[in-house]
Amino acid sequence: MKRFLAITCEALARSIYAAAASSPNTVTVSLFKQGLHNRPKGLRQTLQSQIDATTEGAYDAILLVYGMCGMSTVGLRARHTPLVIPRAHDCITLYLGSRERYQQEFDRHPGTYWYSLDYMERSEPGSGVALGVAGIEATEAEYEKYVAKYGQETADMLIEELRKWSQHYTRAVFIDTGLGDGSEFERIARAKAEQEGWVFERMRGDRRLLNLLISGDWPDSEFLIVPPGHVIQAAYGDELVRAVPAD
Repeated sequence: MKRFLAITCEALARSIYAAAASSPNTVTVSLFKQGLHNRPKGLRQTLQSQIDATTEGAYDAILLVYGMCGMSTVGLRARHTPLVIPRAHDCITLYLGSRERYQQEFDRHPGTYWYSLDYMERSEPGSGVALGVAGIEATEAEYEKYVAKYGQETADMLIEELRKWSQHYTRAVFIDTGLGDGSEFERIARAKAEQEGWVFERMRGDRRLLNLLISGDWPDSEFLIVPPGHVIQAAYGDELVRAVPAD
């Protein structure tokens, strides 16, 4: 039995707790606010601080339950304990269970609003309710803030630009992870699709990648192991990320 520290986003709270509960290993879970994704440098600093604060010898590995997340995890450095991170662009890959499945869905509908119980139940007031669309939707309250700060003409222009982004979307998907009653949030996703004239789909999630990560089964094709004294660097092709010696 090994001891792992799983550092993860609230958007994966239910899924990672479920994986930890069935793992043969002893897993400590540390959650961070999902809004940190909107500030990649801030998220990187927060994660690095958590890594640096970990006592040497306390864990066999620190599991980063994140994707690249807008390059937020690129630049993270392993100190005395190895880091392990999925080779994934974002948490949607972790919800769906593989990069291949995510790529298939992207090829079918590149413009997709993704919804899940985990993410939506912890969304902060005024934040986007869908994964991967931060900053695209503007609430009435945000519009009033724009008016107060920039004037109505500029506010209208900003809202119009946001609307142009939303025109690239054609589908809303609710990912059912099988953990908890997400019917109310599924209703919100359906309503959004109806409002915009989009296709709506209810899709079954897959905790395969999370279970592999938490169990300690890390095939090189799907996970990067970062040895002590190395840093995560972006890579080309399917590799996505690699470990290089720190300066």
